[in-house]
Amino acid sequence: MDKKHEILKAAFDIFCEKGYNLSVSELAGAVKIKTPSLYSHFGSKDEIIELVIRDEIQRYYASLTEKMLEVKSLSCKEAMKSLFVYVIKYFSKDNRIKFWRAIPFIQNQQLKSISTQLIVDNDRIFKQQMQICFSKGQSNGEIRLDASPGALRLYLCILQGVLDGMLLGSEELVDRSNVDELFEAYWDGIRVIGTN
Repeated sequence: MDKKHEILKAAFDIFCEKGYNLSVSELAGAVKIKTPSLYSHFGSKDEIIELVIRDEIQRYYASLTEKMLEVKSLSCKEAMKSLFVYVIKYFSKDNRIKFWRAIPFIQNQQLKSISTQLIVDNDRIFKQQMQICFSKGQSNGEIRLDASPGALRLYLCILQGVLDGMLLGSEELVDRSNVDELFEAYWDGIRVIGTN
């Protein structure tokens, strides 16, 4: 691994714990170089944080897009459940949940705006794909036709609630049987009676 990549990896780890309070001297120490040497690779702390954030946002949405393509041919129920489980698994690895939760607390407004816009743009695509899946579920008789648009928002809110619980350290929420129960409770509320 080259030094620049090593610095970005260490910055990710420190950002997970300290957020924007990441110290350049601590980062330099983590990769065993002197602070001035860090500036031969990057212009500023904000540049490092921006690169780390862009990389993680790109990694998450690229993997989510790949998963959405993988589940496209499944029934709506199986696709939604698979994505639900996938997102929870993604965020349960490598302190990712802590990393994402630190983004709203970035003090540099320009960096915060860049991060927010990247997330909003990518989330829009994810939500559009979920809406297509939901509509497909309604047209093929899996989801009640009278299920309100709020039912899809509820799915996203349940997922967000699990992620918030993970941040608080609730291992119970990421247990597979609990994840399955949560999804099944959601599905029972929107499915056509007489279907699974």
